Amino acid sequence: MTGEEHRWAMRHLATGVVALTTRCQGRPHAMTMNAVLSVSTDPPTLLASVGVRARTHEILHHTGSYTVNVLARDQREQAERFAASAPMEADQFAGIRWRPTLATGNPLLLDSLVAFDCRVRRRIRLGDHTLFVGEVVEVIPARVAEPPLIFTGGGYVTAGP
Repeated sequence: MTGEEHRWAMRHLATGVVALTTRCQGRPHAMTMNAVLSVSTDPPTLLASVGVRARTHEILHHTGSYTVNVLARDQREQAERFAASAPMEADQFAGIRWRPTLATGNPLLLDSLVAFDCRVRRRIRLGDHTLFVGEVVEVIPARVAEPPLIFTGGGYVTAGP
């Protein structure tokens, strides 16, 4: 199987959309992703798969923490903004409501459905990605009654009423 065939097949898998946030030289940083998975409940653990060429990859190696913000269906604009490659000096968070989390200081998007604040416990390099296994140190509910933003077929869709 080729990488292109794999990407084509994966387009059919519907996934939730998250903004993985962290800090770089004191500034907030985010990337949109859908490669997040719950690994364990004891201890609570999440896995985030980040491409080695992504700017966030290098940042995570230095910060050792990340926050997974689960996006609501009305946060498509934020998902698109954080998915774009912007220069490091650009303010990705202009006009977005956020605050630092208590445990790690990473950005918490105040309009997200729920957020998982994590400290990296393991890094596993597989192919062109690194799996950042993070122990959840805090769960922050926000708008849990709202429907999530979903990604499938190469685009965003909404779920729920």
